[in-house]
Amino acid sequence: MIRFLASGFYSGYLPKAPGTWGTVVALPLIIICDALNINLFFVTGIIFLVGWYVSQHLTHDPASDPDPSYIVIDEIAGMFMTMALCLHFNIIHAVTFLSLLIGFVLFRLFDIWKPWPINVLDEKLAQTVAWRGFGVMIDDILAAIWATVTMGIFMIILLYML
Repeated sequence: MIRFLASGFYSGYLPKAPGTWGTVVALPLIIICDALNINLFFVTGIIFLVGWYVSQHLTHDPASDPDPSYIVIDEIAGMFMTMALCLHFNIIHAVTFLSLLIGFVLFRLFDIWKPWPINVLDEKLAQTVAWRGFGVMIDDILAAIWATVTMGIFMIILLYML
């Protein structure tokens, strides 16, 4: 069950770009939660805590990879956080195909790129075995913040162009 959850229902084992597959898994879940009026911050929190637990369980051995590529629950939490923040700050007014697509692209960009402070925090937490599970999860939450800020800037520019 731990690997099933950590790997985003085994999507993390798909060939090539497991993080992208994990993010894809988040999309229908976001649509369902939005349709049922389930708070995306609440769901993000649950995913984050479960992800922290299962990631810590799978990376607790000092000899293990501090962030195995098959663990993609962090990407699911990050995509949820991106959409939750965009809705909260009225960057978007609804979960739509276009908002999911833009959020997906921006989140993946920042998750892969890992700009400051994500890169620094990621390296430090990977070295500390006791905090590896948290490190696996938090870099994607920070990538979601970067994605949200960028989406907000794009929307402001777009509004001024209209």
